[in-house]
Amino acid sequence: MNSSSLAVGIDVGGSSIKCALVDITSGGFASERYAVPTPAQESTASLLDALGTLVAKIPGEHPIGLTFPCVIRGGFLRSAANINKAWIGQPLAKLAAKRLGRPVIALNDGDAAGLAEVRYGAARDVKGTVLVLTLGTGIGSALFIDGHLVPNTELGHLQVQGREAEHRASGRARVEDRLSWDSWAAQLTLVLQEMHALLWPELIVLCGGITEDPEEFMGKLRCEARLCVGAMRAEAGIVGAALATTLSDP
Repeated sequence: MNSSSLAVGIDVGGSSIKCALVDITSGGFASERYAVPTPAQESTASLLDALGTLVAKIPGEHPIGLTFPCVIRGGFLRSAANINKAWIGQPLAKLAAKRLGRPVIALNDGDAAGLAEVRYGAARDVKGTVLVLTLGTGIGSALFIDGHLVPNTELGHLQVQGREAEHRASGRARVEDRLSWDSWAAQLTLVLQEMHALLWPELIVLCGGITEDPEEFMGKLRCEARLCVGAMRAEAGIVGAALATTLSDP
């Protein structure tokens, strides 16, 4: 395997940080997948230390793609929904590169998942408007027009009947609100229908850990757009992060 086709993908979520070496050619993992809990509300130094612990498990000088559940512009964090607000305004890519000793590109977690699904997965070669949603601690989103990313959409914060989408239909909402699969699917349907009314996508791809159980809810969702589960499932963020290291404008 050509080392130039390898990159490290790190996906920072609200509850865990996941990391693996990725073969950019195929989108497959070239190492074991590693994970540690996210020190989400601790200091910026604590989170950088957690990243260092993970990256130390993958030897080499491979470039690193790093996702955060935030708006990221020019390597700087502009929001912080599920992590310490002290990150807002911080140069994430620069801080991470200094701590990890490797080149780092930073991007929104939903955008990373979308990049993976468009390059390798369920949205590959799909024309028109595609919406990718990650259902985890929050709801991440990635919007594509004919394969081109519209970055930092953050549609998980969309108000749906007076309540944020991710407070209704994220994976965490299902657990914390003790929703049955039927009840959660009804909440997700409200969210999907609201997003469809605004964007009219041809395809909506659902990713995130909760999609490991598609038989529990996919048949209960109602939306005019075509719906499918992502090919990358919960690993889309890692793969898309690694892929971003090869893109001049992810």
